[in-house]
Amino acid sequence: MALDAVSTPTIVESVPFRGQTTAGVNGYDTDASTAIDFISAPGSGKSLYLQKIILQSDDADAHPQIQDGDGTVLFGPLMSAVEGPSLTLDLGEGAIKVTSNKAVALKAAAAGNVFVFVKYKTAED
Repeated sequence: MALDAVSTPTIVESVPFRGQTTAGVNGYDTDASTAIDFISAPGSGKSLYLQKIILQSDDADAHPQIQDGDGTVLFGPLMSAVEGPSLTLDLGEGAIKVTSNKAVALKAAAAGNVFVFVKYKTAED
């Protein structure tokens, strides 16, 4: 399963880091009640480092969250569209490290419009 729409903006680093790649993904789905991998596992010996995450939903019952390929919650859930339009985490130079060689998925509690943006790095463990 894939997101209904997705784009991958080009993110340019001010200073390149040896062995690291910075990327971003932006997309939405109308039903993420089944987890949707939107960042692939980077391969053996590599991890994903999530630096900025924005979750949005215009559905009060969707409660989207970001999780790894094993279902471990990394960020979220957005509790209710009524509580605010989005949930944002910006770690600047910090990051949430995803377990080595694990994908990142969008998951919601129920069907409904959910939107996600993630800026991340891929690097050797």
